[in-house]
Amino acid sequence: MRGNLEAKTLCRYIFPAVGGLFATYLYNVVDGIFVGQGVGAQALGAVNIAVPFITFTVALAAMFPMGGATVVAIRMGRGDEEGANRAFLTSLALTVLVSVLLMAAGMIFSRQIVDLSGGAQLSGEMRRMAAEYLFYYTAFSVPMLLSTCLSVFVRNDGSPGLSFAGMCVGAAANVFLDWLFIFPLGLGVIGAAVASGLGQVASVLVLLTHFARRRGCLRIRRLSWDRALVGKICKRGVPEAISQLNTPVTALCYNLVLAQLVGDLGVSTFSVLSYLFSLANAILSGVAQGLQPLWGRGYGRRDPEELRRLLRWGAAINLILAALICGALILWDRPVIQIFNRDAGLVAAASQALPVFSLSFLPMALNLVVTAYLYSTKRTVQADAIAVCRGIAVKAAAIFAIPPLLGGDAIWAAMRSGRRPWPRRC
Repeated sequence: MRGNLEAKTLCRYIFPAVGGLFATYLYNVVDGIFVGQGVGAQALGAVNIAVPFITFTVALAAMFPMGGATVVAIRMGRGDEEGANRAFLTSLALTVLVSVLLMAAGMIFSRQIVDLSGGAQLSGEMRRMAAEYLFYYTAFSVPMLLSTCLSVFVRNDGSPGLSFAGMCVGAAANVFLDWLFIFPLGLGVIGAAVASGLGQVASVLVLLTHFARRRGCLRIRRLSWDRALVGKICKRGVPEAISQLNTPVTALCYNLVLAQLVGDLGVSTFSVLSYLFSLANAILSGVAQGLQPLWGRGYGRRDPEELRRLLRWGAAINLILAALICGALILWDRPVIQIFNRDAGLVAAASQALPVFSLSFLPMALNLVVTAYLYSTKRTVQADAIAVCRGIAVKAAAIFAIPPLLGGDAIWAAMRSGRRPWPRRC
């Protein structure tokens, strides 16, 4: 009976978290599919040039909802609902503040950001499209980051189903608007960016119903700033932010190297691979994030056996999912790539790289679960050190070092560099 109850609890939290993150990452992937099919392979590469900055903003802002969610879960486990609500409001305010700053930076310096992201080595047309996409996408930074933040707290406040529904509504709106803006209206990459932004607005409106109807313990009301609480939220959220920096660091390094080695085709090829990577990352990160409130509450109740049992479940689930994703991409590499674009050169290059590239999902599956476990149980220093070494330092060094040492084709193996150690028993 206990095993069945625990399995139901895991499903109740993991499935909505996976679905919500998958829907969130689907925004960019849908943009890529419609842009690749409706505008062309060059536009596909242009969107990818904007990815490092966009995913950097998401990673930076992830510090606040995930750090705040950890504090909220622990305080709820201790029965401190007032303290949990203060942590929620502080995280929400920090997310809005940072999103406004990032919106201003992205809109004012869009061309400079594109050049720093590898665009300086590419054709003028690709640079122009990348700058336009980045400008209009970052104009919606507030709803983009707010939807992610609200999704995390709605899930922690006992409504994982609504959290999932909010992300799905946003994704569905994005799909429809992408089709409308790119095909009938012919707005190109600008239409794709605006469609993503309006999809995020729809998601926020759905998630706000949780607080309007007072379904859980968390409430939106006037906030009194507490510097100590801000520091605690940031401290707890740093490992998640660093873990999420894996995506922009990978994209930036690959863009810089491929733009120099291959040019427009190399960046367009990586664009397809990065979309597939982001969806795999969403699924595997969703398992880790779904377990986060359960780990937090178990830690608040001081139940080490429950923590270890959840860690084993999380590792097993993520490894199975990673193996299934990897196998599917290896078996159906060309059909998957052709969803984005049917250019013969792009399909040939991407299908050659995808089998090696997809093997990185296996160590990533364990990496994400271990890091989430560590920061959920207040082992922030360990989580920080592991995330920095594997997600940033080792991977960046591998991407730049492998081509001159082993040749250009070996660059796709850089994704497998830097495995995280298994944590000691708590």
